[in-house]
Amino acid sequence: GIKDFGTQNICLLLKLIHRLDCSEISAWGLWVRQHTNLATLKGDLQGNHWDLLRSILPLYQAQTTVSIKDGSATSFWSDVWHMDEALADRFSAIFSHCVHKEDSVREALVSDLADAFVPRLSNQAAAELQEIRCIITQTTLSQGNDQWKSPFDCGRGKLDSAIYRLLKVRQHAAD
Repeated sequence: GIKDFGTQNICLLLKLIHRLDCSEISAWGLWVRQHTNLATLKGDLQGNHWDLLRSILPLYQAQTTVSIKDGSATSFWSDVWHMDEALADRFSAIFSHCVHKEDSVREALVSDLADAFVPRLSNQAAAELQEIRCIITQTTLSQGNDQWKSPFDCGRGKLDSAIYRLLKVRQHAAD
């Protein structure tokens, strides 16, 4: 019945990230939103705690989907905002040619990905770029904050403790 403190800490950090993404109900989240880019967790806030949050951001992105509003807090490549897979995973060839891997959806749409890639693309990367451009033309931004959804969301910006059990099962499978 003793919890694994390492796994418990990861769960608590995932809950903090989720609270940031649901910042409209958290005064702390609203404050952080003013000092950091939520798509990357980079900005004015420094320290070991923020380094830990940044290190588990991919885990959070893998278990959430985003409904785009203004697109400024959502990672174009790493968040799941179009269909059911991150664009970096779905279009790995063009992503490998990308030099702007941390762009938000807003940044990618406004720039139309101009100058986002190395000059010479492979044939597969060029074909994937055409698909990405179609996604961009079909995406419209609106007013408001992007909305994160998780199968572990239990409302009001809180994550269910089932995340702990999932991480423990995953950890045992890896052993």
